[in-house]
Amino acid sequence: MRIALLLRQKKQEETDPVLNQAIVFNVKEDKVNGVENETVAGDMSSLFYWALTEKVNTIYIPVVDSWTKALFRVMGITLKGYDEAVDDKFFQTFIL
Repeated sequence: MRIALLLRQKKQEETDPVLNQAIVFNVKEDKVNGVENETVAGDMSSLFYWALTEKVNTIYIPVVDSWTKALFRVMGITLKGYDEAVDDKFFQTFIL
């Protein structure tokens, strides 16, 4: 399983898109056995394509609406907003 945690958004210049810093965890048998650091374009279509290409199963993202969650879920990707991940053990391990 691959889980991504989007940490922040930053803008390089006025012409550059918003970029997300993503930490991708490779999890096997409830243990993290690999970590990758990536930069992903901030729009949802780029995030969607990136997640499919990188075979990410779950993405924790600062804010997500129900329509976007449903779209990602159809393709087998779970999106979780930070506010709804309060009781999520994996999320809390890395945020606290």
